[in-house]
Amino acid sequence: MIERILSGLVGVLMLLNCFWWVLDPTAAAESLAMPLLVGLESNSQIGDFTAFFFTAGLFACIGAYRGEHVWLYPTISLVGSAAFFRSYAVLAHDSEPLVSTIVFEIVISAVLIFCVFLMKKNSEPKGEDNGLSGS
Repeated sequence: MIERILSGLVGVLMLLNCFWWVLDPTAAAESLAMPLLVGLESNSQIGDFTAFFFTAGLFACIGAYRGEHVWLYPTISLVGSAAFFRSYAVLAHDSEPLVSTIVFEIVISAVLIFCVFLMKKNSEPKGEDNGLSGS
């Protein structure tokens, strides 16, 4: 049950960020230490970040609701790769690290991986012979 609660909380948090980008993109951009761009650039910025948070939130919520670990993989992939590529930007392009966000993304990814582990464990049949007993 804890795996469903945790993954659901992650999903709701991501969807709240999505709605923040929809309702107040200036504040949402500032929360990620960047200005809201203008013109065509703002269209890409708002669209990309809203899609990121919507997709991450939707799949985490579906995984929580259905109790099926496979639904958590897209969120793990999105959030985990964001942390990876932020770190890459620091190393390869001398970008200033946004440490709090990188840490947050790593923690969220780890929590979801833990949820996958628990969901898999809880979905295994109990008390059945798995063919390893040798009898």
